Amino acid sequence: MEFLIVFIVSAVFLLLIGVAMAFGKSPSYRPDRQYVLDLIKGIETRTTSPQAWDMLIGYPISHDPELEAIRRWLVALHEGTDGHKPAREGINGYIYDRESRQRLVAVIERLEKLIAEAPVTREF
Repeated sequence: MEFLIVFIVSAVFLLLIGVAMAFGKSPSYRPDRQYVLDLIKGIETRTTSPQAWDMLIGYPISHDPELEAIRRWLVALHEGTDGHKPAREGINGYIYDRESRQRLVAVIERLEKLIAEAPVTREF
């Protein structure tokens, strides 16, 4: 009798897992431009978490080529390519030091320009 109960519970559990895998959606990272702008501005205000920043820096953005170009620009700033030193870690809760945060201003301006020039769309 115990075997039958364990078998039925296990079968139902495996069936639910199979249904979830068949009809479920795989997780994806698809940040929009405003979210990325908020992350970059959050570096100055200390509202961006290091985990969210590392996710932005380390994961390619394939759905928006302009946003991917900005992400690569941020990676270059973070790692110190293009003749610049790598961004140094800040103190007192800042992700970057003052000089590195100042280099983010150009990225913010570029991203704000992209957001302003984006066409307006509505979903009905």
